[in-house]
Amino acid sequence: MKLLPVEEAVGRRLAMDYTIITPNRKGALKRRGEVLREEDVEAMKSNGHYYVYVLEEVEERGEEVFETEAALELAKNIVSGPLVVEAGEEGKALVKSSSNGLLIVNSKGIEAVNIGGVIAVITRRNGSLLRAGELAAVVDVIPLKVSRRVLDDVISVAREHSPILALKPVVKRVVGILIVGTEIVEGLKKDVASEVVKKKIAEYGGVAGRVLYARDDEREIAGKTQELLRDSDAVIAVGGMSVDPTDRTHLAIRQVADEVVAYGIPMKPTTMSMIAYKDGKPLIGVSSGIIYFPDYNFLDVILPWVLSGVKVTREFIARLGEGGLSDYYLKRIAQRR
Repeated sequence: MKLLPVEEAVGRRLAMDYTIITPNRKGALKRRGEVLREEDVEAMKSNGHYYVYVLEEVEERGEEVFETEAALELAKNIVSGPLVVEAGEEGKALVKSSSNGLLIVNSKGIEAVNIGGVIAVITRRNGSLLRAGELAAVVDVIPLKVSRRVLDDVISVAREHSPILALKPVVKRVVGILIVGTEIVEGLKKDVASEVVKKKIAEYGGVAGRVLYARDDEREIAGKTQELLRDSDAVIAVGGMSVDPTDRTHLAIRQVADEVVAYGIPMKPTTMSMIAYKDGKPLIGVSSGIIYFPDYNFLDVILPWVLSGVKVTREFIARLGEGGLSDYYLKRIAQRR
């Protein structure tokens, strides 16, 4: 690789991507390996590229790896499941989903790779639902090239935490719905929550099952939950989740469940929600606040896990507190003032 004034590089193959940045465009003006032409010189200089790296006639092989190849090599060593790796512009590797699924990110693995400062792995949030073809991560090599030894060391670190990125496909699971409230059963108040829940289930790729109703009675709620479990892969119960004396849903879920992962979710809105399991089937209790916060609530966080069949951990729930104060919540409460 050799550094030349751009005018002297005409007819030579470029050793890296050269970028154009305008208010309407950011991308590669010229790609690595392309031959620089006389008519390219003005465009290169107008974008600040007065000097360029070109490939030597004979490059030593094996000692150094250019950014694109290094990024691709690392990317292929950090993925599992239906994730595909492809070359992007400006020396990046792109990791994309090939099906709808839940993205699982190994945070410790990301930190271990990134702390070296040579290659940056930048991902979507752990627990994100990805649609087929969506970007899951970008792998970006900081220098133009890295030594084979350094790259091998980074790959070795990545393998110790493998997989750093995994995608768990979403399947068509049936989710039963239980609406709790004596006032609804007795016709004093209209049920609007079930439509919110049905919409969320469909949005994330599930199938809404039966809708049942229960009074604010612990035994009745538990019985209806068990009834739904007979023909559902999961159950969502809405209402009765706070500490009010008439709220009994969280107690009924505890009664039915063989494991409670969390009651009280560190996020806004719908903090007074719950995730538990019965024979491996998720039991979700969600605050009736979903009526006021239909666009984003605990169901948006939990349904990708439920529909991909991945068990939610208490550690994942605990980490929701960082960034859990959503912009949507802040906007909605500001409207009340």
